[in-house]
Amino acid sequence: MTILFGWNRFRLKSFTFQELNLPELEQFPNATFQVAQSYFHLFYIPVFPMGKRYDLVMDKKAYHVPPSLMKMVDTEQIKVRGKWYAWTLPILVILITLGIQINHVVKESQNRSDAIEFAEMQQRFFDNPAVGDHLLFTNNGDVNFDAEVFKIEGKKVILFVNLMEKIDDKLMESARNGDAEVDADSMLSLINYRNELVTTSAFNDSLYQEHPDRPVFRKVLLFELEGYPIEYKFVKMSLKDYKSMKNSLGDGDTKKAKKIKIPSFYEVTKQALFVEPD
Repeated sequence: MTILFGWNRFRLKSFTFQELNLPELEQFPNATFQVAQSYFHLFYIPVFPMGKRYDLVMDKKAYHVPPSLMKMVDTEQIKVRGKWYAWTLPILVILITLGIQINHVVKESQNRSDAIEFAEMQQRFFDNPAVGDHLLFTNNGDVNFDAEVFKIEGKKVILFVNLMEKIDDKLMESARNGDAEVDADSMLSLINYRNELVTTSAFNDSLYQEHPDRPVFRKVLLFELEGYPIEYKFVKMSLKDYKSMKNSLGDGDTKKAKKIKIPSFYEVTKQALFVEPD
């Protein structure tokens, strides 16, 4: 890419000879005395000023002021302030930089506001359990198991805990160790095919009619009806313990998500886990 740069000037002010009390010059009849701003440009955009230039302008052409005439000019009369746009490029760079910084601050503030709002919404999720509510129990991003609110009895919440992930892990481990009839890739294909049954199985409609508010329960029953091994648990906990699971959540600002131990789940796992709505 060719870098275009150089020097140019623009007019600041023009004076007649009479205004400056100068004698008329025969070689410059009807000429005006012009003060111009010289500047350095990059791609024709002014970068910085380079002082004043004085010319005699006649018929739209500029001529150098003769030294003899320049000595007669009162410098106070031709003192003209330069223009800000001689600094156009630096000003643009500063404005663009400020714009980027302001945009970053605004986005950061909006993201923070959205994170706090989302955290508050998650908090309310635990405060008002409803049948079919879906929870994920994870460890550093890996899903250990998921669960759903199966039933609410007074101040007791019964969770249906889907432990199919445990079965899948065992099947994959046995396939990798050569203890299964198929290799690891084939086992993964079988698991993926099983998971596709959630949308393709002929049992879907009847299970939905029987358990419309329990998607996780329907999924596990569907695998059983299709002949796959299943594993699950029903966990009963107090409403107080259920609400306390929101302690795993952050507040979207200063308080970050943390693992918690859930006594009601000790039969499932004693491991501390993150708990979040899905």
